[in-house]
Amino acid sequence: MESKEDFLGISYTFFAVILWSIIGIFVRWIPEVNSGMIVFYRFLFATIVLLVYGIVFKKSESMKIKAKDIPYLLVPSILLSFTIYTYTIGLKTTTIANTVFLQQMAPLYVLIISAFLLKEKASKKTILSVLVGITGGFIIFYYDLSTMNVSSNFYGNVMSTLSGFGWALYTISIRALGKRYDGLTTTLWMFLFASLIMSPFFVGSEILTPFSLLMLFLLGFLCTAGAFLLYSIALKHLVATKASIIVLAEGVLAGILSYFILGETVTQGTIIGGALILLAIGIISRDKEK
Repeated sequence: MESKEDFLGISYTFFAVILWSIIGIFVRWIPEVNSGMIVFYRFLFATIVLLVYGIVFKKSESMKIKAKDIPYLLVPSILLSFTIYTYTIGLKTTTIANTVFLQQMAPLYVLIISAFLLKEKASKKTILSVLVGITGGFIIFYYDLSTMNVSSNFYGNVMSTLSGFGWALYTISIRALGKRYDGLTTTLWMFLFASLIMSPFFVGSEILTPFSLLMLFLLGFLCTAGAFLLYSIALKHLVATKASIIVLAEGVLAGILSYFILGETVTQGTIIGGALILLAIGIISRDKEK
């Protein structure tokens, strides 16, 4: 029975990872749409999908929130908007692999922030993982600087790193939210608030082509709402530690897909730095499991 549960959990997690891995490809296919507008539509379509899902599966009653809890949801919504916005800029201005790997350093930032702000003690393995991960990020930056990719890749690398910091702060803010609501309710309202936060990018925006609108819908439907639902289901069958390790495949898979579909090259710096980042997150996961 346990092996069957693991198989289901691994399968759902892997499908979610596939959907996350193709985000960069969809973004690259609509270069005429600015990053803010992409994020707005992504949140908007994801909100609609989750709302329909809740109604169809009769979860609408449990999706209500109390007015006093709105501030607790607004803070992570702001951080989530910042995270996805800088992540999208990264996808547009550096390689997809760089963007994913640098954003995946978020757990390392969580450890650093928790140690300084929350006074959480760090083990030797935790300190080692942070050092290894930061080294990986430095290699990605240094290689792009040394190969004169300053005009594009460096800016995208900075944005991707900021996205990682945003995701770390978002993770900590979700902790503060506690267990007031289930994952579906919390995410639905955060997506709704994030849509409102990003709505200024919609004002005065260009008229979308049918193809661009389709890409934006797929980003919201599949890569945002769909991936969230798959990952939520996966966590019902698989412990979070194992699931988080599988998620590490996103950077590798995103790099492979961007190479074959977009012809995007992956540099030595990305391979070495990405491998160190994956190793660092793996050390953290193993340490938490014990």
